[in-house]
Amino acid sequence: MRLISRILSLSVMLNFLFDPLFGQQLMTMDMVHHNPGEPQTKSRFLDPSFLKASGYDAKVFFLFEAAQFGLDWQNFDKNIFPENTERRKWVEDKNTVLQQKYTEAKQAGLNVYCMLDMLVFPQELIQKYKTEMCNGSGRIDIGKPFTQKAIRSLINQIFDRYPQMDGLIIRTGETYLHDAPYHKGGSPLVNGYSDHVILINILREEVCEKRNKQLFYRTWDFGRFHSLPKYYLEVTEQVKPHKNLYFSIKHTIVDFWRSAVTQGDPDYSKFNVYWQDEAAKYGIPFNPCIGIGKHQQIVEVQAQREYEGKGAHPNYIGKGVIDGFEELKASGTKMPYSLNQVKNNPLVKGVWTWSRGGGWYGPYITNEFWNELNAIVMAQWAKNPNKTEEEIFNDFARNKGLDEKDIPKFREICLLSADGVMKGQYSMMGGVYMNWTRDNTISGLYFLRPYFDKIIADNRIRAYLDEKTEALSIWKRIEKLSKELHFKDKETQRFVYISSVYGRLKFQLFDAAWKVMLNAYAEEKQGKVDLVKLRAHLKYFDDTLTQWQKFVTDNPESASVYLTSYYEDEQEVGIATTLAHYRKLLNKNGGND
Repeated sequence: MRLISRILSLSVMLNFLFDPLFGQQLMTMDMVHHNPGEPQTKSRFLDPSFLKASGYDAKVFFLFEAAQFGLDWQNFDKNIFPENTERRKWVEDKNTVLQQKYTEAKQAGLNVYCMLDMLVFPQELIQKYKTEMCNGSGRIDIGKPFTQKAIRSLINQIFDRYPQMDGLIIRTGETYLHDAPYHKGGSPLVNGYSDHVILINILREEVCEKRNKQLFYRTWDFGRFHSLPKYYLEVTEQVKPHKNLYFSIKHTIVDFWRSAVTQGDPDYSKFNVYWQDEAAKYGIPFNPCIGIGKHQQIVEVQAQREYEGKGAHPNYIGKGVIDGFEELKASGTKMPYSLNQVKNNPLVKGVWTWSRGGGWYGPYITNEFWNELNAIVMAQWAKNPNKTEEEIFNDFARNKGLDEKDIPKFREICLLSADGVMKGQYSMMGGVYMNWTRDNTISGLYFLRPYFDKIIADNRIRAYLDEKTEALSIWKRIEKLSKELHFKDKETQRFVYISSVYGRLKFQLFDAAWKVMLNAYAEEKQGKVDLVKLRAHLKYFDDTLTQWQKFVTDNPESASVYLTSYYEDEQEVGIATTLAHYRKLLNKNGGND
């Protein structure tokens, strides 16, 4: 704790050395995160010229466009991808595609980066050298000299084959191999955080020193290295700073969720992990690892919020990320809680947006207007952090051809959307499981039961249900305002309206879902369910879902509708299961009290 306190104090002191009137310009980079295992996303953000015109400095190629998949390993072992084999052809075809994409980005004036999972190697390499590379459990062990030799070879092959590449982004927290049929691997963490140190120092030497290229090491994991200063410092204090080395951190302490912060200045040293349970109990503050330590950092921001509709409806996060979400301000959270409060910290060097993607499956959108708004505001602010978020927002509206007189209404829609998502999906009171709905799914009591138990025990059923009703009122206001906007492009004008109706229907269904589940569950625990009320709430849910499905069918501009039935780990967890339980209860009692 003494070390952390000293470092935090130093960071605060350094901030005063930077005149806030002359804040540093931050680097900007963007990535389209394609859905694993699905056809690649179609997006303007894949076009390097569009990125350059939008104020970006760099394009990040996603995992399955990473340079490691275009390597034939011939200078390491010719039998890994031998000639005249199916796997060699796959690598050569991949190389052809990557060369073209990297060159196009470079010719547009962008820096070229790719994100790759580590440790991932050709299957044949791992199988042939399993004894030299793996531990007794069959996991690749970075502590083994042969594994380190293979990593160094991987890096050298990448930069020798792809001179367009300006640097690498390393992910270790998860491993996706959906579109890599001839590779395998997993996290390098086999022996503890010392494995991070070994890997970073190897990459630092090979990428930053020998090649003078940039290295961005993502801290992303499930609530430790990414979330808690003690783990972040444990790793990074064992690595010497370098001008080309950066650590990449999400702006949230956990994933791209929101939740009310119930403790404004927690002692993070007392946590061994900060993940879903902790986030539900204590909230989701700004990531406390941002701006501490001695290394340069970039901040990750998701424009197409995977947990909150993926751009199917208004969901403006620009003001919340730049100036602070309302739930952070309301809680008396200790600063910093926004990018504006760290923009002059000499360690914070850039913003990395994910303009599209993150998560899985749908909802599938037909227009990326709302994602573009989030991404462009973030990029333009990073290029000039002394401009206000509102100035940049208004510029975006003008560039989209919105009548000047309508900009205040458009801004009201966007600010209301942040409030409507928070109250309709999460809670300003906290205590809600963040993933009860995510991507295009809605779960039921399978996930929410323990959280409902706490709400019931605290005698706050009415407060939580009223909050969902308030959220619906917000979305009705958004829908009304969307009819009053006038864009030059009628397609844009129609999409803003259609997506606003979609949002209202979605959050109307959430309101109905909570009325069914929380009321009936609480009454069931007490031994007597009000069947008349239950029938009315089930009808409210069914009617809303039918309206939503018909609306999506009748309006092809709309995103796809959510699923009420789905499986996780071979277990049915969708809300349909919960509803079926209460329908059965109704039928058993004939629907009478």
